[in-house]
Amino acid sequence: MLKTIFINLAKFSITTGLVIWLLQSGKLDFKLLANLANQPLSVLLAITLSVLNLTLVSYRWKSILKARSQVDIPVFGLFKINWIGQFFSSVLPGSVTGDLVKIIYVQKFERHFSKKFLFASILIDRVMGLAGLILLVGFFSLIFSGHILQSAPAMAPLLKFNHILVLLVTLAVILFMYWHHYIRKILTKIQALLLPKIMGQLVNLWDDLVLIRSKILKAIGLSIIIQFIGVLIFWSLISSFVDGRMDFIQAVAFLPLGLMALALPIAPSGLGVGHAIFQTLFEFSGIQNGASLFNIYFVVSLSVNLIGAIPYLLSKRK
Repeated sequence: MLKTIFINLAKFSITTGLVIWLLQSGKLDFKLLANLANQPLSVLLAITLSVLNLTLVSYRWKSILKARSQVDIPVFGLFKINWIGQFFSSVLPGSVTGDLVKIIYVQKFERHFSKKFLFASILIDRVMGLAGLILLVGFFSLIFSGHILQSAPAMAPLLKFNHILVLLVTLAVILFMYWHHYIRKILTKIQALLLPKIMGQLVNLWDDLVLIRSKILKAIGLSIIIQFIGVLIFWSLISSFVDGRMDFIQAVAFLPLGLMALALPIAPSGLGVGHAIFQTLFEFSGIQNGASLFNIYFVVSLSVNLIGAIPYLLSKRK
């Protein structure tokens, strides 16, 4: 109990400290939020794309659950569950809390699902999302590196990092698709020597992945689309405030990396942490009010997530 209280207090202190520092340094300015009221079409587009993304994420999760499902789980049902999960992730620290709620709700459709498999399905879903993000960022960095460096030379180290990531993910996908049985042998040998219980769970997780490997490439392709839409949401809200200092191609080269960092279980919806991360990322393009730009995305995204309270309140699950 005391440990939990201490951890929550530490997270609260970090979040509060970051927000106070950004405010005192002048890097976080709430005036842009007032100007957003003059951009109703941008806000409407961002909300529409957010709903579309949530639908695609639900479809991707359904394809993973099919590995053990005995019934046809409706995409709309998973859509509501994901939205409820987004609501809890927004009001509680990190995204893991929302995942726990999703596990409880999805058993409404398939009661024989074990909690271990559901945890594994969410983990696999996250891995697919991460792979799609890295490939999106990496491919844009490779194809448009000349254009990006011409506009923002300071992004050179970030582009090299993106290139390394896309190479590692590509090799991992090839290894999984064609030599997965060698990986299983290695995991089994490790299980016999070290941490048999934990390694046994990893072997079972690997087997679940292999069962749906024919759908992995489709899931990764879908993840690239999802991540691209995520950038579009961010860009639709901030494009009118960057005054030509950054274009959409530059945005794709680094915005997804910042969005990935929001999953860190420190503060609800990335409060404070996201502001600090995006302040640094935008500075690569010579933009000094990155925290304020993220604040626009933060408020709109939080508003969409909080609407998840409606399906939660209407649900009959306790």
